[in-house]
Amino acid sequence: MLFGHIKGAYTGVDEDKAGLLEQANGGYLFLDEVHRLSNENQEKLFSFIDTGQFYRMGDNAHSVKVKVRLILATTENPEEVLLTTFLRRILVHLVLPDFIKRPLDKRLELLRYLFYREAKAINKKIEVSKYVLSALLQTNHSGNIGYLKNIIQVSCAAAYHDQNEAETIELRLDNLLLEKLPNYEDYGSLLVDLQVSLKRNLTSLAQEHLHEVTELFTDLSENYDLSQLSAIKVKLLGLDKYVPAWNLKPGLHLLYQRIFKQIIEQHFGLNKTAYLEPLLYFLYEFDFKLSDEESDLLENSLAQDLPRAFHVASIFYNRLQQIDNLEHKDLVTVLTIILSDHVNEKIQLKDLIVAHGETTATSIQTVVNSLCGTYVFDAIDMPIEAGVRSITDEANKLVYSYNTTSGFILMIDMRSLTQLYRAIKDHLAGLLLVVNNLTTLTALDLALKMQARVPFKTIAEQADQNYQIGVQYYEGFSQSPNILVSCISGMGISEKITEIIQPLLPEQIKVIPIDYATLKDKIKNQEWQYFSKTLFVLTTIDINEAVPFKHMNLYDLLDASGEKNLQAWLAKHMTKAQIDQFSQRLLRFFSKEGISERLTFLNPDVILKEVELINSKYENAYHLQLDGKIRLNLYMHIALMIERLMLHHSSDIKFEPHDQQEQQFFNISHGIFQPIETKYNIKLSNYELSLLYELFKQFIEQA
Repeated sequence: MLFGHIKGAYTGVDEDKAGLLEQANGGYLFLDEVHRLSNENQEKLFSFIDTGQFYRMGDNAHSVKVKVRLILATTENPEEVLLTTFLRRILVHLVLPDFIKRPLDKRLELLRYLFYREAKAINKKIEVSKYVLSALLQTNHSGNIGYLKNIIQVSCAAAYHDQNEAETIELRLDNLLLEKLPNYEDYGSLLVDLQVSLKRNLTSLAQEHLHEVTELFTDLSENYDLSQLSAIKVKLLGLDKYVPAWNLKPGLHLLYQRIFKQIIEQHFGLNKTAYLEPLLYFLYEFDFKLSDEESDLLENSLAQDLPRAFHVASIFYNRLQQIDNLEHKDLVTVLTIILSDHVNEKIQLKDLIVAHGETTATSIQTVVNSLCGTYVFDAIDMPIEAGVRSITDEANKLVYSYNTTSGFILMIDMRSLTQLYRAIKDHLAGLLLVVNNLTTLTALDLALKMQARVPFKTIAEQADQNYQIGVQYYEGFSQSPNILVSCISGMGISEKITEIIQPLLPEQIKVIPIDYATLKDKIKNQEWQYFSKTLFVLTTIDINEAVPFKHMNLYDLLDASGEKNLQAWLAKHMTKAQIDQFSQRLLRFFSKEGISERLTFLNPDVILKEVELINSKYENAYHLQLDGKIRLNLYMHIALMIERLMLHHSSDIKFEPHDQQEQQFFNISHGIFQPIETKYNIKLSNYELSLLYELFKQFIEQA
């Protein structure tokens, strides 16, 4: 059959005959069940693959040359049934997964197609019961698709025999000739109607609306601004009226709906989001996509600005991997934006519950998050037979995705699990509190404090005093090499500087923003263990105390000495070109242009002129001549202070002057700022004036 024969090749052969290889000349030859070839014929076939020629049976003198591409298939393991010499000559090996190993949506699609063929053959609708669909979707047979095809044909024929007068043939379990019935899983039922095409298209209006949504995402990626999210949310929610009824079909949608309810509504406590699920499934079904560049830009930006919503969206679509194996990066972006109205991003601490049992941790997570009405806790269930190693691996994956600079709380149910902290502490960038003997009441108490934004140290101290349980409190900014950034103008500036310089540094070096008051407190109390892994500290005000760590005022970058220090401190970790880029990015941020970019509401030109006038008044009052570095610092600090006070974001810290010089500065400052306070309807507190005094103090003492 493969090579053909000549006349007289064996008894009864009266004429020449071309084999399959000759017939396929210039094209393809597909050999199914190729493992049935004898070893001798496998050798002949790989000889043809090597030379491009063969001999017909009965003719060893005249070779035949053809050009054929071979496609070979087998249901057996090729390594076991084919000669090694033959297998080596097959350049491309593709493994098609068994039916049971394929994603659920692909299995459903295949079953719908096979039933559609049967409906066409009998010219009737076919309704497949949920029990039959469950059994077929879980079919695990070596015959795979061929086996399913035969089962469906025979079953439909049996059902048709009993119901040939009915308009719709109902396929029930008693029609199904399966060798083994798997456990029931509810995937819904399936109705196959010849009047409804297998290929379902969206209306032109729906396609137009989807196009408009995509354009908004393109604009957002080009000119990223959080204020644009509202318009995108409105447009996305407007898609709801275009979701076709047939899109919300049984099976795949039922499973999607179940996972959405379990993860989004229950585990993360976002129980007012059920109305979003049909829209999100619609985008999932049609595989909403952006360009790779847009996708990456938006993913990075949203992960930074909406980290909690982004985390929830990522966890949800990771769970959907049981449905299909596609990447859902753009759907994570969509869900992050939609959930931003439901997730409280002001909660800065991270908390993880780990408990023995199939659902113990997630049950407590569900109760606490639901009572809080938002995402506060994550949870990992630890089956009794599971080892700590597998749990630490899972915990580390979660911790790696967090920003833990504000602190991390680990809640566990048994003392034996306290060893978890040793495995995760090296991945933390902040403080760690370990709470033993987990209870729902304890978890709820901690969650309410986190919602109220109680400082980490206060939570840790109260836990130690109030809970009749074991508490372990581990201190230290970071277990990894780090650079601390502290700005007297507030954490917002420190965090922005962190965003700018972190991408420029090697992965092992973490940039950690720290509140100026906290830094000052640590220095005052000489808590040097906090800085054990710190390469250096960047500030916007000089540190005059004797400290055991390197530090630099960011404005020193305006001088050659600052750049020289930066080169020396980072030489082990970065090239000179990389350090230069690092320095330039910081300088740009602290330029007047950089100050303008930080203002949200105030007109940069107007406020900078007013700040310049304030600087001049201080110079006249104290007979000073401020250099460019301190001027730039004052531009940044005062402009942002005014805007912060307008937005009522001032600290409520009580403060009184320490001496006569500071009191005199307060009096002078009230006079200088009186026009500004009147114009912008703000009031400078003593605490705000104390921060200004810190900036001016060294110059006043020298005057």
